[in-house]
Amino acid sequence: MRGTELTRRAAVSLIALALAGCAAPRRAAPCPPGWSGRIAVTQGDPQHGLYGNFRLQLSDHGGSFDLLSPLGQTLAQARWSDARAQVDDGHGVREFASFEAMAQATLGLPLPRVALQDWVRGEPSTALPSTALAGGGFEQLGWDVRVERDAGRVRLLRASRAAGGPARVSLVFDTPCASAD
Repeated sequence: MRGTELTRRAAVSLIALALAGCAAPRRAAPCPPGWSGRIAVTQGDPQHGLYGNFRLQLSDHGGSFDLLSPLGQTLAQARWSDARAQVDDGHGVREFASFEAMAQATLGLPLPRVALQDWVRGEPSTALPSTALAGGGFEQLGWDVRVERDAGRVRLLRASRAAGGPARVSLVFDTPCASAD
């Protein structure tokens, strides 16, 4: 695989991972403000998808997403705030004016940050229109989002693009956490 293609795939997974995250190591104390787990991102042919692990942290004004190989090596890191966003793929840092611009450049999809931060909690964004789906889940911004819970906590998130070319993001959270706050 060419270096450029590997870099692009790492960046794609990284942003898709922003679609992800609601798990933390289980302990008696409250959950920390981050999650970890496994991610799969496919666009078109699933054999050419990106698969790995992730770490995600979110706040009201920004977040970070680390994409890791299945063996734990950092492949890419994304950081964003209200003012800017950046991706470091190990070959250099790319700066963007917003999360949405970063998502468009790396994924080819202008994913809205406000929706993604709610999706990883298993809920549609209340700031945007959504439709409940038969059998559970919801549709928002052209994505069908399905959530599986374990003891009421998000364990699996699957988001499939409903229109346009096929795209799917699946996040399996490590020990589910009830809250990221």
